[in-house]
Amino acid sequence: MDKSYYDRNKEARKEYQKAYYETKKGDLRRKRELEVELNPEKQEKNRNYQRNYYLTNRQKLLERKRLRYNNAKSA
Repeated sequence: MDKSYYDRNKEARKEYQKAYYETKKGDLRRKRELEVELNPEKQEKNRNYQRNYYLTNRQKLLERKRLRYNNAKSA
């Protein structure tokens, strides 16, 4: 059976995404810097959200991290 379109073009998509990110990385970094200066409340709100998410899902996140580490170590 033929591979799907997405399977056939997986590597090309990954290369495109990588190249796109490399070209936009500076723009994204600058946008983040400006956002912090122009809207510090939003940064604080985001920081609190991420902290609360981590604290509520800590066990699942650490388990995933352990599995990823063990898989990389055994490979």
